[in-house]
Amino acid sequence: MSEAGRALRQAAALAGLSVLVAAALHVPLVGRFLRGEFRQSFFQAGEGQGIRMITLGEAEDLWRTGQAVLWDARAAEIYGRGHVPGARNAPAAGAKDALPAAVLETPRDRTCLVYCEGGGCLSSLALSRRLHDAGFRDVRVFAGGWEEWTAAGLPVEEDRDRAPEGAGGR
Repeated sequence: MSEAGRALRQAAALAGLSVLVAAALHVPLVGRFLRGEFRQSFFQAGEGQGIRMITLGEAEDLWRTGQAVLWDARAAEIYGRGHVPGARNAPAAGAKDALPAAVLETPRDRTCLVYCEGGGCLSSLALSRRLHDAGFRDVRVFAGGWEEWTAAGLPVEEDRDRAPEGAGGR
């Protein structure tokens, strides 16, 4: 056997071993991939034209200038604990449900900024698709979401009618 053939076989064995070790270390992630969970987080070709992913800086600019309607795709309870000031709640959980009245009353030519928890949260993508399907053509998704917004120390707002943690009979 030639030296080049041996080196090639060793490299292939090393690559195969690397894949097995990586899969073993990330079993939950591999399981999610095999169940097809990540397919919903990507747009198919031709789908979602008018939906863009944006950075924290772009999201902050849109918020500060008031150039966009902000939609928080998290559950109402989580939204009530804190959200981007001025953001409206439109939970994405009920993807088959009708959009909230506040969404339906919004002019379709407005820019929409959608966010959720951030990280692995897919609610903002689900809501952005629903907004696009409802006729909004400029939908921007802030993938860093609430997590990145608060980590940057940007302003937050809580629902005033919500009792503080530990208050009352909780």
